[in-house]
Order: sequence, then C-alpha cells, then structure tokens
Amino acid sequence: MKDEKKTKKQLLVELAELRERNAGLEASEAERELLEKALEESEERYRMVADFTYDCELWLGPDKEMLHVSPSCGRITGYPREKFMENPDFIAEIIHKDDLPLWERHMSGISGEEDEFVDFRILHADGRLRWLSQVSRNVFGHEGARLGVRCSMRDITSRKAMERQLRHQALHDPLTGLANRTLCLDRIQRTLERSKRRNHYYAVAFIDLDRFKVINDSLGHACGDKLLMEVGERLEKCVRGLDTVSRFGGDEFILILDELESAKEGVGIVKRVLDDLRRPFFIEGQEVRTSSSIGMVLSPTTHDNPEDMLRNANIAMYRAKGSGRDRIKVFNSGMLEQALQVMTMENDLRRAIEENEFFIQYQPIHRVKDLRLAGFEALVRWRHPRKGVIRPVEFIPAAEESGLIIDLGLWVLEESCETMAAWRESHPGAEPLSLAVNLSARQFTQPDLVEQVARILETAKLPPDRLKLEITESVIMEDAEAALSMLRRLKKIGVRLCIDDFGTGYSSLSYLQRFPVDTLKVDRSFISHMGTDQADIEIVRTVVVLAQSLGMDVVAEGVEKEEQLSVLKALNCEYVQGFYCFEPLDPEESGELIRDLEALLRSCA
Repeated sequence: MKDEKKTKKQLLVELAELRERNAGLEASEAERELLEKALEESEERYRMVADFTYDCELWLGPDKEMLHVSPSCGRITGYPREKFMENPDFIAEIIHKDDLPLWERHMSGISGEEDEFVDFRILHADGRLRWLSQVSRNVFGHEGARLGVRCSMRDITSRKAMERQLRHQALHDPLTGLANRTLCLDRIQRTLERSKRRNHYYAVAFIDLDRFKVINDSLGHACGDKLLMEVGERLEKCVRGLDTVSRFGGDEFILILDELESAKEGVGIVKRVLDDLRRPFFIEGQEVRTSSSIGMVLSPTTHDNPEDMLRNANIAMYRAKGSGRDRIKVFNSGMLEQALQVMTMENDLRRAIEENEFFIQYQPIHRVKDLRLAGFEALVRWRHPRKGVIRPVEFIPAAEESGLIIDLGLWVLEESCETMAAWRESHPGAEPLSLAVNLSARQFTQPDLVEQVARILETAKLPPDRLKLEITESVIMEDAEAALSMLRRLKKIGVRLCIDDFGTGYSSLSYLQRFPVDTLKVDRSFISHMGTDQADIEIVRTVVVLAQSLGMDVVAEGVEKEEQLSVLKALNCEYVQGFYCFEPLDPEESGELIRDLEALLRSCA
C-alpha cells in the first residue's frame, strides 16, 4: 500500500512536470507564431517596395541566372517580368544594336562595390525607342561570397529629349533654326580635317544682306526678323543636303559647301544664291527687295583653322560690298595684304590723332571774271613720321570706315575756323572771304552735328555766314529725307551749304530744289576733260544754268589749265579753284596772299 501511495505521489510530480513542460511548449509555439507573422509582414513590405519601385530591378546570380526581376520592369520595358526570369539574356536582346557593345562592356567591367553607370537605348514593346540609365553593383554575402550583380534601370527618355533640345539650342540660331556661330566653326573644322584625309574640294561663303538696316528701320524689327527667316529658308533650298547653312549674326550668313567635285561647282552654288536673293520677298503683304554681297574662300587653301577661313571670306565679302554690292568676290592673298594695310593705317591714324600729326592747308577759291580771292577750302594733310606727307585720298577712306573721321573732322573744323577768325582780326581784307570745310558721311549723320558747329563758331568768334559746309552729293542722296532735315537745321544757324562732287550722285531735281543749298561744286572729273570732250562742257553748262535758276552759285574744282578757265568763263561759272590759280597753301602763305590782296586793293583805290 505504501508503495502504491508512493507511486501515486510520483505520478503527481511527473504530471506537474509534464504540465510545466507543456506550458513551455505553448509559450514557444506562441513566440514562433509571432516571429512567423513578423517575417511575413517584412516580406510583404519588401515585396511592396520592390514591386512598386520606380526603377527596374534585376539580380543576376554568379552563374548568370536571373534571381530577381521587379514588376516595374514591365512598365519600363513593356515586357512582362517572366520574359526576363525565363531568359536572362532577354535584356540584351532588346538593347539597340549600336548601344549593345557599350552595355556589354559595362556588365563585364563591374569590378567592385562602387556603383557604375551606363546609358543605352532599348526597343520598347510598343515599338518605340526608350533611353535607360543603368547603375550596377556587385552583391556580396556576410562572409564575402559574391552573390551576383544588382542592376537598377531607370527610364531617362524625357531627360535625353531635354538634353537634345538644350544641345540644339546651344548650337542653333533661335530665330532661323540654322546652325549658329559655334556649330559653324565646328563644321568648318570638320570639313578641313576631312579634306586633309580625302583630298576633296570645299568652299566657305560669307553672305551679308545689302541695305538690311534700311529695311529694319523702315519696316520694323519684326519684319526684319521675318525677312531673315525667309532668307535662311531660301539658302537651305539652294544648297545640297551635306552642306551647312549658318546664321553667323545679324544679317550675316555662312555657307559651308563640302565634298565638291570642283571649285567651279562651289561658285555655281553661290551664284544660285546670289540670284535667288534678288527675287522679291513678300512679308506681311509688302514686297521687300534686297540683294547680297558674298565673299568666298575656295580650296585648296593653306588654312589650318576655321577662324582664318572666315576672316578671309569676310575680307572678300567687304571687297564685294565696296565694289558696288550684289556681287561675289573670291578671296586671294592680295586682299589679306590690303586688309592688313588698312588695319595698320587705322592704328597709325589713332596714333596720329593723339600725336597731332595732322595739319591743314588752304586752297584759294577765286572769282572767274577777275580772279579775285573769294575764300579758301580747308584741306587736311597727314605728316607721317616715316612716310612723309600723306594725301587725304590715301587715309580718308580708312578714317571713314573706322569712325576716326568724326574726331578728325571735328578737329579740322575747329582749327580752320580759328584760323579764319584770326585772319579776319589781323587782315581787314579777309572779312568778305568764306571758309569751305568738308563734312564726311559719318559726321553728317551725327545727331549733335548742328550743336557742334554752333559751338565751334561761337568759340572762334567767326560769323556763321563765313562758313560754308560741303557735303558730297552721294552722301546727301543716300537718305534724301534725313539729309533735308539736317541741311535745314544747319541752315537755321546761319552757315552756308554746298553740294560737293555734283554730277556724280544723280540728285533728284525734286529734292534739289527743296535743299537749302547755296553752292554746287562741279566734280573735277568733268572739268579735267572739258578741253577734249564736248559732252563734259555741256554737262558743266547744264549745271551752271540749273544752279542759277535755283538761286545757287557754282564752283568748278580741279582747274589746272588756262583753256579750262576760259571755257568756264564763257559758261558764266562764278568761282574756280585748282592748281592753275594756286596750289593748297600753308596758313602763313594764305595770310600773305590776303595781305597781297589788300595791297592790290589799296593800289587800285
């Protein structure tokens, strides 16, 4: 019985122990269930992140097997993820053939833990090309074992489109869409390099529209812009597909004619351009006409860079413009030499103005009927330190072109007015004399010209009616209405006005009778042939009759022979100047001439 009770006691202990063990098992089961639930939630969050990530995620194992493909690959490529899982090489199959070698080099060159990038194109399932950017990195386990390569691919098609647009904007003119200066220089460089390899012909043409500023000012900048756009369209139609049309700036265009069969072919294309730009343009219901001046550089040349080629084409263009516009000039080495001479001349002119190397001589003007002194014309001269005295015909064009003529002309006006005022103060016989001073084209268009002239007269204390300003006929007729306004303003301050070189600018009689002009000066080219050419005599006769009918007097310049003076006297021309009477005189010699005139007048009295 005792053993039986003991057995029961043991059973109770064992039962208690069993229940304790069961309680522990129940606790372990609950923990396990919690861990499994947490794991499931973690996996669900991972899948959600992986499935909805913006990038296409691929995981290639060490043996090139596909371990993972994110669902977003379907959105980016258009193909289901199963395609990639079943065929690890499928990604390579949809890459553009031109980009495949780049992608393969990228995949084979992944070396470490740093991310490595590559951009490439794929053929989307919809048939369109898409740009992808891929970043790749090796994947390693906890113990350093390599687990493959992780690749993240993002669609960058929009970014590439924007890059193309920005690149296009950086290399093309925003108004015409043509190549701009940067792209033009690059294309010329490439042309030079290809020519060296293949030894073919090429040409560069520099085109400048004639009188574009007049069109822009009269019709407005909007109309001018439309004209430039239409010019660009015509140029593109005149050239071949492999040629380049560039808007270099303003109304300047460049043609790059590549791989020509001969230089003659290039000239033919440019002649076609010249003819085509002569045809009228119709802009906003108005007919607009222009022309072009074109300079060309033809191969073979010794140019090593595009800048030199464009410089020489530009030099040839200015030669075309200076020869009358609406024409073509082909560059030669003599043009460059002359351009360098002009540059040297301009530099010397600047120095000459600073160093006071200019001086003035005065050519007497006489009455025809008795050769009595009527006045002087101020003529500027340049005493160059190395070249000696330089005539105006040699430096005035360069001064005009560079704009230095404005300062030089102002100095001539100030100096000559002070000299004339000094003569009048010291010689009573100088009081009726007049002073003729030339105004350049640049001076005549200065808005403050009238104020400058008035200031100089007041400072010199010279009566305004003793100053006669001479403006060439061609300058006046360049813009007759603007010239008329300026002439009236000058006339209002009391100066006298003269049209110089009359007969060469084809003045309209309707304008001539409106101009407040006192004198017509007959161009010396008509005077020089009067002894041998009856036609020139008739021209001078006509000018004299015309001037007298309009209340003007006439000065004939360039009189060098007695027979010329006799003819002018017979034609009733009032005044003459030229070497037959007197060569230009220094101020001291001019003062002596005035004193001689006074002595002559006293003896006659």
